[in-house]
Amino acid sequence: MSGGQVAALIFAILLLLPGGCFLIFGIGFATDRPFSDVAYVMLPVAAGILALAGLLFWVAFRRRSAGGAPPEAPPP
Repeated sequence: MSGGQVAALIFAILLLLPGGCFLIFGIGFATDRPFSDVAYVMLPVAAGILALAGLLFWVAFRRRSAGGAPPEAPPP
Protein backbone atom coordinates (compact mmCIF):
# COMPACT_ATOMS: atom_id res chain seq x y z
CA MET A 1 0.00 0.00 0.00
CA SER A 2 1.40 3.38 -0.97
CA GLY A 3 1.31 6.48 1.19
CA GLY A 4 -1.48 8.00 -0.90
CA GLN A 5 -3.64 4.93 -0.41
CA VAL A 6 -3.09 5.03 3.36
CA ALA A 7 -4.03 8.73 3.42
CA ALA A 8 -7.15 8.03 1.34
CA LEU A 9 -8.16 5.26 3.75
CA ILE A 10 -7.69 7.51 6.79
CA PHE A 11 -9.71 10.35 5.26
CA ALA A 12 -12.45 7.95 4.13
CA ILE A 13 -12.80 6.59 7.66
CA LEU A 14 -12.88 10.11 9.08
CA LEU A 15 -15.62 11.16 6.63
CA LEU A 16 -17.90 8.30 7.69
CA LEU A 17 -18.73 10.05 11.00
CA PRO A 18 -20.06 13.37 9.64
CA GLY A 19 -21.71 11.66 6.67
CA GLY A 20 -23.47 9.20 8.94
CA CYS A 21 -24.57 11.94 11.33
CA PHE A 22 -26.00 14.05 8.50
CA LEU A 23 -27.81 10.96 7.20
CA ILE A 24 -29.30 9.93 10.55
CA PHE A 25 -30.40 13.44 11.49
CA GLY A 26 -31.71 14.13 7.97
CA ILE A 27 -33.85 11.00 8.08
CA GLY A 28 -34.97 11.92 11.60
CA PHE A 29 -36.02 15.42 10.56
CA ALA A 30 -37.76 14.05 7.46
CA THR A 31 -39.87 11.60 9.45
CA ASP A 32 -40.93 14.01 12.21
CA ARG A 33 -44.60 14.93 12.36
CA PRO A 34 -43.93 18.65 11.69
CA PHE A 35 -41.71 18.11 8.63
CA SER A 36 -38.62 20.27 8.83
CA ASP A 37 -37.14 21.90 5.73
CA VAL A 38 -33.63 21.24 7.04
CA ALA A 39 -34.00 17.63 5.82
CA TYR A 40 -33.90 18.97 2.24
CA VAL A 41 -30.40 20.26 2.99
CA MET A 42 -29.07 17.51 5.24
CA LEU A 43 -29.83 14.53 3.00
CA PRO A 44 -27.97 15.81 -0.11
CA VAL A 45 -25.04 16.88 2.08
CA ALA A 46 -24.95 13.38 3.58
CA ALA A 47 -25.06 11.85 0.10
CA GLY A 48 -22.16 14.04 -1.02
CA ILE A 49 -20.00 13.28 2.01
CA LEU A 50 -20.67 9.54 1.83
CA ALA A 51 -20.02 9.51 -1.94
CA LEU A 52 -16.66 11.17 -1.32
CA ALA A 53 -15.89 8.59 1.38
CA GLY A 54 -16.79 5.81 -1.05
CA LEU A 55 -14.49 7.29 -3.69
CA LEU A 56 -11.66 7.46 -1.17
CA PHE A 57 -12.25 3.82 -0.15
CA TRP A 58 -12.07 2.88 -3.83
CA VAL A 59 -8.77 4.76 -4.20
CA ALA A 60 -7.40 3.11 -1.05
CA PHE A 61 -8.21 -0.47 -2.07
CA ARG A 62 -7.66 -0.51 -5.83
CA ARG A 63 -4.69 -2.47 -7.11
CA ARG A 64 -2.09 -0.83 -9.28
CA SER A 65 -0.75 -2.55 -12.36
CA ALA A 66 2.91 -3.55 -12.09
CA GLY A 67 5.25 -1.55 -14.31
CA GLY A 68 2.67 -0.23 -16.73
CA ALA A 69 1.75 -3.69 -18.03
CA PRO A 70 -1.92 -4.28 -18.83
CA PRO A 71 -3.79 -5.92 -15.95
CA GLU A 72 -4.60 -9.00 -18.07
CA ALA A 73 -0.94 -9.79 -18.71
CA PRO A 74 0.51 -12.74 -16.78
CA PRO A 75 3.36 -11.91 -14.40
CA PRO A 76 6.87 -12.34 -15.86
